[in-house]
Amino acid sequence: MRTPSHLILLSGTEPTAEERRLLAFASAMGVSAKSVSIQPGGAVMQRLLDEFRLGTYCLAMSAETLAAMHNASISCTDLQRCMDERTAALLVFGCTSSTEQLNAISWLTSGAVSGISLLGDQTARFAFPREAMSFSRQLAGLSFPGGQKDSASTFELRNATPAAETIMAANERPVFFRMERGSCQVFLLSVPLPDLDEPVNREHELQEHYHRLIPVLIFLRRCFGESCWHGPDSTARLIIDDPLLTERYGFLDHSVLMKSMQRSKYGTSIAFIPWNYWRSSRRNTSRLLSERSNLAICVHGCDHTNREFEAQDSVLLGRKAGLALLRMESQRERTGAAFEQVMVFPQGLFSTAAIAALRANNYLAAVNTTCFPTNIGPDDLKVGDFLRPAATRYNGFPIFQRRYPRRLFDFAFDLFLGRPALIVEHHEYFRDGCGTLEEFVAELYKQEPALSWPTLTDQLTRSCLKRTLSDGSVEIQFFTRRFQLVNREPGSGRFLLRKQEPDSAAIESVAIDGTSMPFSFEQGFLKLAVHADPGQVRNIEIVDREQLHKQADGFGVVHNAGVLLRRGLSEFRDNTLARHGGLLKVAKQVAKGLKVTGDA
Repeated sequence: MRTPSHLILLSGTEPTAEERRLLAFASAMGVSAKSVSIQPGGAVMQRLLDEFRLGTYCLAMSAETLAAMHNASISCTDLQRCMDERTAALLVFGCTSSTEQLNAISWLTSGAVSGISLLGDQTARFAFPREAMSFSRQLAGLSFPGGQKDSASTFELRNATPAAETIMAANERPVFFRMERGSCQVFLLSVPLPDLDEPVNREHELQEHYHRLIPVLIFLRRCFGESCWHGPDSTARLIIDDPLLTERYGFLDHSVLMKSMQRSKYGTSIAFIPWNYWRSSRRNTSRLLSERSNLAICVHGCDHTNREFEAQDSVLLGRKAGLALLRMESQRERTGAAFEQVMVFPQGLFSTAAIAALRANNYLAAVNTTCFPTNIGPDDLKVGDFLRPAATRYNGFPIFQRRYPRRLFDFAFDLFLGRPALIVEHHEYFRDGCGTLEEFVAELYKQEPALSWPTLTDQLTRSCLKRTLSDGSVEIQFFTRRFQLVNREPGSGRFLLRKQEPDSAAIESVAIDGTSMPFSFEQGFLKLAVHADPGQVRNIEIVDREQLHKQADGFGVVHNAGVLLRRGLSEFRDNTLARHGGLLKVAKQVAKGLKVTGDA
């Protein structure tokens, strides 16, 4: 199928809310989309035939619009001509069981659809048949549970319809399928369309929107290919919180871990607590962090005290963020232990002021189990904030989300979106060795055979979305203040780079390979153009205006004594109590009662 350049939505006099959602979603994915009103007695289809060449556009319409056209046989005849002569693909959405819609859909599918019915009170389980892997890619063969509100309409297909290909099913009945009508691919969808401006629930995050997001993403990517925003790489990383750089920490045996990484081909980062910098030996760090081990360390808080980055005191947070880096640098100078300037927040808790503090101290990014600061309102983050590799709503600073390895589908969805698949665990996960982890890694490779496991720095500085423009140039959205552009095109290319930057006054300069280059701002994005030869790597760095902030050598004897006690108790818990379930349970209850944990 020739790659089209436009999505044309056929609608009534004014687009409905559902139709506006489709236009907004297509635009957000980099697809040129417009609405064309079908007027009684108008000649819309003839205009499409006259204005566009073969295969240069895709059509979309609601099932209600299709029914109206079907009732007007002349319009329906014109639609057939467009499908035969111009349209690369057609999406019909909002399909219901009304008689008018069913008659129109039956005509469109040459009788393949015999009915549409509700699942009723059943809880839907959505699945992606492996046979449709060319559409669903990393999601093929997987399923996820719907919510209580997800009572979907499903299509009833005649048994003698080999051309119909189910892409997504609910309780084994099609809700999104594709078939061919002549040279046109016809997609039919019965689940609601996503709203990019809908607030995201803190607890469920994007999971409760999967069934609405994925079909439209599949349709747009299938039809518009490289001209639709997409991630060029599939990367993953395991992050283990808290361990010291010693032979063993709790149930984690670093020697066993390194053998497992070599055997199953994955990479690991230790979220290292900077307060422990003085306890690392050169011997252990040189052995653990050798170039061959694919083991690295990043920053895990500062002292790792209770809710330390949930504070809203910007001066305090700036001092903590700066002190954490000073400690990591001191450890590097003493032991040779290089570190990645990536923050993992203790207990996953942080404020918007903490994000500003990280940016002011030149951190590369934050990696966290949630993208929600604790001091924002319930409607602050929207669905659209989660459709990119990193959330950048706060200060333009990237927060990459990580997950516990509980459900494979969530990681497959991350890869499908172009995000890094970031796995988080603690030492307890290794109680029985690395077998469970290796099984999970094998499942990830099954969904994405091209998966790679670079360090956090490498994958985050290359993390981006890209699309090819009509003139052959490539537009790229990147997310970190340092970005590494690799030209994988067969020839020299022009790359148009953009990064969300809400405060243009905060940027002092932009350098490419160390040389300052011109840049501009447009609608909240920093923009610049870069040329690169085939295979060439260009390094881009955004430099903020220097901010005056107070450095901290520490927070006093009393504070340090408290941290020493906390760290000692934490390590006693991990190294001793963890091996005695009853004692550990009691200790956790006591700690929670004393409010020395991050639990609410």
